[in-house]
Amino acid sequence: MNKIDFVKHINGLRKGSKGQWYSFVGTVDGKSVSIKGFGTWLQIYRVDGIDQNTTMDNSVSNFTIELQAGI
Repeated sequence: MNKIDFVKHINGLRKGSKGQWYSFVGTVDGKSVSIKGFGTWLQIYRVDGIDQNTTMDNSVSNFTIELQAGI
């Protein structure tokens, strides 16, 4: 999966899981990615074993920026 498809997929999971946790485990641009999120908060965002910085109660635009920056 490439970065653009990854962001679309995660945003689709977020929109389809209102009020619920969602998760993703896969490969994006050759990197191993794990996510556990609730809305725009990513409790876990790990790329190749390294935790990525994220913000709670994020706007959707900042959420998308954080997703892209982590890859």
